[in-house]
Amino acid sequence: MKISLLSLKVTGTKLTNKDAPDGNYIDMGGNVNSIDRKVLYHLSVDRSFSYVCADVKKRESFLSVISELTCDKNEIEYRQDIIRDFQKNPGSFERLAALYERFEELRLSQKALRKNEYLLNANKADTAFASKNILQAQAVCLKRALLFVKKFGELLSVCNLRSAGLINFSSACREICENPEFQNLLGFCGRYEQFSVNDFLDFKFSLNEHGHIEEYALIDHGYIYVSDPELKKKGLPFFKKSEVNYRCERVFPGKNDFYEGLLITALSDISGLFASLSEQIFDKFSAVYRELEFYFVALKYIEALVQKNIPYCFPEITADRNVKVKSLYDLYLLMSTDNPGKIIPNDFCLSDSYNSVIVYGDNGSGKTSFLRSVGTMQILGQAGLPVPCECAKICLYSQIASQFSEAEKEFCGGNEAGRFEQETRELAALADELSDGAFLLLNETFQSTAYEEGAQGLYNILEYFSDCNIRCVLVTHLRELEKMSDKDKCLLLYIENGHVIIKM
Repeated sequence: MKISLLSLKVTGTKLTNKDAPDGNYIDMGGNVNSIDRKVLYHLSVDRSFSYVCADVKKRESFLSVISELTCDKNEIEYRQDIIRDFQKNPGSFERLAALYERFEELRLSQKALRKNEYLLNANKADTAFASKNILQAQAVCLKRALLFVKKFGELLSVCNLRSAGLINFSSACREICENPEFQNLLGFCGRYEQFSVNDFLDFKFSLNEHGHIEEYALIDHGYIYVSDPELKKKGLPFFKKSEVNYRCERVFPGKNDFYEGLLITALSDISGLFASLSEQIFDKFSAVYRELEFYFVALKYIEALVQKNIPYCFPEITADRNVKVKSLYDLYLLMSTDNPGKIIPNDFCLSDSYNSVIVYGDNGSGKTSFLRSVGTMQILGQAGLPVPCECAKICLYSQIASQFSEAEKEFCGGNEAGRFEQETRELAALADELSDGAFLLLNETFQSTAYEEGAQGLYNILEYFSDCNIRCVLVTHLRELEKMSDKDKCLLLYIENGHVIIKM
């Protein structure tokens, strides 16, 4: 089973369900839906983390993880606990990441070696010399892979671990290294690691009644009977009497194509065994290399919040759709300013009975910033990351989508359709794509049309999504919508100078 620090479904990790009687195990597999990268753009999540991590490769890897929306509470807590473990064991992450850099280099070199071997075989250009070199390289590769597993285990064994993910990782390393065959395999690799191209190679084979080879194997020189009378006459002490009753001759590769072909095949078989064992190790452990890039950015993100003296917490996942967040900050404003003290945080409370939230406010009042903070909170929380706030309880959504009028101008340059028609098409597409349990963020939708016409259109849209059990948060300046809305199903908020006020 593969080791993963992100996915419970991959590792098959079992966690006890505290709510289940007798501590029964539960299935950790959860549904995963991809968030359109357009949503990350609308919420400025991509730009926020460009301030956190300058390494484009690591940042893109991080964004690809948070774009895969998991709605599995156990998987979210699995990631939260791993982050806590890395925080409580300073330096352990850096050492593990450094080890994995070299482990990945070894994996790529072994992959290239395997490719070269295939090319030699395909082109019929293999020789005994080349086969011996490949065998030696594969022996070294397997030995190093085994020693990396041992080093991973040693590193994790000295840490005070509490997370199921890292404990599972450590246990997998220990299980391999404590196996009695581990040292035997290292010794076997060492035997071929120093394999000289000038050594004598002896093998035996047997023929069937048709004269075809049915079995062959390399022979250790310590147990071979050499039928060489000339050498026997010299009385060399290393030729001891043996009970082996088969005839054996020493042949020199290159002087006989038939024998060289047998030699190449034998060496290739051993090399293939080493390669297969190496690939099993890489298959089990190599996924962690990319996953560590997620945790690298996550730890940098927490470090940035600490440096800016901003509170953060890992949100508690509720079983219903109630949301309660205290002093929530807009991440983009936090990361893009040198004076975070001037940023105004807001509370956000939403009961299970509301399917829609409408936030009113004048231009420049902070409506979009508030919407960004709510959407970013949800994405970070469902990725297993902390949120910039004092405390938070959030629910889980199966999908997260957005429609931002202002940002869409950049995506649709040259579009001949009017803005109203374009927004209508986008909402129609979202209606087809979103399903029960989704979360939709709307920013100033239909702002370009007449107030009454735009308000009526938005009312119908919100009603439709509400009937489909899709929760919407809309920021708008269309106050006519307030008169149409059912206050039992729709929460009305007003924002002024960055402060959100509940509208009764």
